[in-house]
Amino acid sequence: MYRAFRLPQIAFLGAGKLVEALTKGFVSAGTIQLHEIWSSAPTERDIKWLQKLGCKTTTDNVKLAKENNLIILAVKPQILLHVLREIAPHLSADHLILSFAAGIKIQTMEMLLPPQTRIVRLMTNTPVQYREGVSAFTLGTNCLPEDRKFVNQLMNSVGYCTELEESLLDTVTGAAGGGPAYAYTFIDAIADGAVHGGMNRAEALIMAAKTVLGAAKMIIETEKHPGELKDAVCSGGGSTIHGIYSLESGGMRGAVIDAVKAATERSRKLGESLNGTKQT
Repeated sequence: MYRAFRLPQIAFLGAGKLVEALTKGFVSAGTIQLHEIWSSAPTERDIKWLQKLGCKTTTDNVKLAKENNLIILAVKPQILLHVLREIAPHLSADHLILSFAAGIKIQTMEMLLPPQTRIVRLMTNTPVQYREGVSAFTLGTNCLPEDRKFVNQLMNSVGYCTELEESLLDTVTGAAGGGPAYAYTFIDAIADGAVHGGMNRAEALIMAAKTVLGAAKMIIETEKHPGELKDAVCSGGGSTIHGIYSLESGGMRGAVIDAVKAATERSRKLGESLNGTKQT
């Protein structure tokens, strides 16, 4: 178990699927214990599941901000700016704010917060709950050098983390944020093909999932290009190259690239509408 990094307390402003995924991941990593987690949400119904786990909960965002110096913003982009205006009077240079809201630029958030407030913009994906997530972050203007180390430690405890220019975070949303859904669709399609060939659904699904998991591990462990590994499996005139030909004829590569582009553009457009300006 990951033990190199421990938090005294963490606060989530939000109680949705991302909070659930991060909670599971951080607790599994030993980064935090359940009773050290705070969460706020609009209604008691929203935070009931966290109460059952033994976390501290409230429906008062201001109380959460007053009681915690580390606040993770895990709300929809459409309501993030309202939430920032609500808690801004209660923030100081002692606070570190981590925002996972897609599309909302650091500059926009900093304009709503007190001077010297430290804010970091991040993107991640749901496999963080099994400590296999992919995360990227950009530091705000007022962040300290130690904030970079802190965010790296925090998010590396639940997967892979890298620092990027803010202009690339929309691409991270399209590629890594949506990536699990694309992978699920691909796995489902492989399973459908196996069922078509006579396998039962349960066996087909586990076979497909394990195949994709193994292929991903091959790329990471060997550090070889996917094309090289693909070529190693495709013998002349064999069944695999016939399958690859069918995928290429169906435009699989273009479809996946288009999916990433579409999700990236959606994140960018959402940001433009909420930031009030076109992003460059």
